[in-house]
Amino acid sequence: MERRRFLASISAGSFSCLAGCQRLAGSSAEETSSGPGESPGTETSAGSRTESPTTADVSPDGAAFRVAGDGFERWTDGGFEPLTVRGINLGMAKPGAFPGQAAITREEYDRWLAAMGDIANVVRTYTIHPPAFYRALAAYNETAAEPLFLLQGTWVPTAELLDADDATELSRTVDRELQRTVDVLHGEATLPERPGHASGTYDADVSGTTLGLLFGIEWPPDVVARTDERGTAGELDGRYLRAAHASPFERWLGGRLNAAVGHETETYGVQRPTAFVNWVTTDPLAHPYEPYGDEDSVSVDPDALTATDAYPAGTFAAYHAYPYYPDLLNETPSYVDYVDHRGEQNSYAGYLNDLVGSTSHPVLLAEFGVPSSRGIAHHHVHGRDQGRHTETRQGELVGAMYEDILHAGCAGGIVFSWQDEWFKRTWNLDERSVPGRRPFWSNIETPEQRFGLLAFEPTDGVSLDGSVDGWTDGLRVAATGDGGSGTRKLQRARVTHDYEGLAVRLEFEATGEPIDWSATNALVTIGLTGRRAALPFGLDATAPADFVVNLAGAGESRLLVESSYDAFAREFGSLAGLDVASYRTGDAGFVPVYEPVTLGYTVPPTGEQVPFDAVETGQLRYGVGNPAADQYDSLTDVYAAPDGRVVEVRLPWVLLNVADPSSKRRIETDWDAGLEVTSFDEIDVGVATYAPNDDAGTPQSDSTAVDRAAPGARGDRLETVAYGWEEWNRLSYDERLKESYEVLRRTDWAGDPG
Repeated sequence: MERRRFLASISAGSFSCLAGCQRLAGSSAEETSSGPGESPGTETSAGSRTESPTTADVSPDGAAFRVAGDGFERWTDGGFEPLTVRGINLGMAKPGAFPGQAAITREEYDRWLAAMGDIANVVRTYTIHPPAFYRALAAYNETAAEPLFLLQGTWVPTAELLDADDATELSRTVDRELQRTVDVLHGEATLPERPGHASGTYDADVSGTTLGLLFGIEWPPDVVARTDERGTAGELDGRYLRAAHASPFERWLGGRLNAAVGHETETYGVQRPTAFVNWVTTDPLAHPYEPYGDEDSVSVDPDALTATDAYPAGTFAAYHAYPYYPDLLNETPSYVDYVDHRGEQNSYAGYLNDLVGSTSHPVLLAEFGVPSSRGIAHHHVHGRDQGRHTETRQGELVGAMYEDILHAGCAGGIVFSWQDEWFKRTWNLDERSVPGRRPFWSNIETPEQRFGLLAFEPTDGVSLDGSVDGWTDGLRVAATGDGGSGTRKLQRARVTHDYEGLAVRLEFEATGEPIDWSATNALVTIGLTGRRAALPFGLDATAPADFVVNLAGAGESRLLVESSYDAFAREFGSLAGLDVASYRTGDAGFVPVYEPVTLGYTVPPTGEQVPFDAVETGQLRYGVGNPAADQYDSLTDVYAAPDGRVVEVRLPWVLLNVADPSSKRRIETDWDAGLEVTSFDEIDVGVATYAPNDDAGTPQSDSTAVDRAAPGARGDRLETVAYGWEEWNRLSYDERLKESYEVLRRTDWAGDPG
């Protein structure tokens, strides 16, 4: 299948280890896993040495990069020059693997770094990658006209941090990992195999192009508070970093960075800037309009730390900040009313303006972005929502946010992220999928999986463009029936699937004219539980159906669910104000498919009640789903050929209550089972056409009868076919640079106002 900016076809093997801790709610940082105690095994490093192995061009005081004024500077040609960061975050996940499995290959790193280097000058990692990454980066920079600089992260084991409830309990573990990180950058480390970590011999010296060290995660407020409560305020008097009047947690951060700088200075004779990760939730600003107390309960202030004269490379402030979260970004009047450099209201720019003004350190936006997911998890007051953006719009918004970052006076920004990450979950849908199997299928509905500029798509998957590609191996079913109502004649249907969803193709008699949706509607029935139900839309028919798709043209097509099988009602029905009793029994009939975007809250200063809110995610969008087409719309659910010959629809697995298509598990039938899962073998699929009522609701003919059906109808019973597939642990997929990548490349990261 032709794909725009196709990169490669990949076959990912099965993995015996599926361990991977789940990230914290609201975080978009990397997941890794490791045991509570470290067993380092065999490990070597350079040890103490007086001669630096680095090939870096460094200043007389040993700094290849430094913090100065409002940003970074690079030593080159005997002097320091400004360096504005335009970066991309790179995680360790790919389809079929959790990040902790470190499964990315050298060939993949080579391709990805080359593509990144075309549009960015910095790549940021969250943890130590496999040796292949550093070899690939060194190789790229040997021949690149402009280097791709590295901002190297050091991960903190989140599960251990939460268990300890006091960051100081992890000091030894963290210090050792920071030391390993420094040794890796200099190509002087051999790391043993450890669960959730990369390992191997690190022999590529990338220290000369490493901009800095970025330590930590989006700190859980409870851990920060507990650490502060158990410690005492005081000073840090380190050789390289000092802290006066710092909180215990801030002092702990300073101690870790002081040790890391000391190890690199004393072992390799060079320095580089350092910082700890921070985010809106623990910024030093007061946010009285934040409705959730935990989101503004404690602060971590980068100004608590200062570099000494022995550390000329210096420190900076690094934040993860998105426009739609936390809710204070939608509720704070000074943000909502803030007018940006374009003359437009822009709450994100308003927040950045305050953030830069809160610190004497240069501010780097180490994470920002929006996802190109089908689903949505948060609204933003100015439209920069968490999800439901086309790839083109994603690129435009990323460019606009980067402009906001620079206009606020930041040192630059690093977009999240390079690649889509199939293993991730989002708060409003995470209970509907099997945690250990998420990397094995593509949940296009989940925003957290779709932040990438690089997409992974099923090889030979359905393209939603009318071509037969992707359909040849599917189930083909002929239609039967009189077809006497004047509707467009349905000839056959095809059923197939891929990693993204179940797909159905309707093939009609060729007339050269588009389908007249006022005269012909079609429905697709989908059954997983075996229960027969009366069909909606006034049809006097039943079918083994838990879901019904109504194809009635653009703006009028939607997916409906039999109410007793509605996962949204089971999980959020009471909050949504539904008549839960009628849903439980199924008396509510077939209902629209929703997903929540806010659970509701009270704005503290005003007492304003923001109600629970949900969107009808079952509405189906018409367009062209092939990235190679000029009319490509990445959010396409339905393709309707202009000549009326073909209509294709793809339905995301999670909206069909399939919790894992790769192992064929679905949500339980009984309401009382909640969102527990069970196995299934096949899906019952039926297709039918009928004449809809006119605009006044009057039958145009015998509108209560099915016109034609595939495979057919007997009396009032719509027949279905059983569609099944083999379970999978191996994946075959293509890499494709998204339209968002092309927008950033074409515009040089200059976005519209958004």
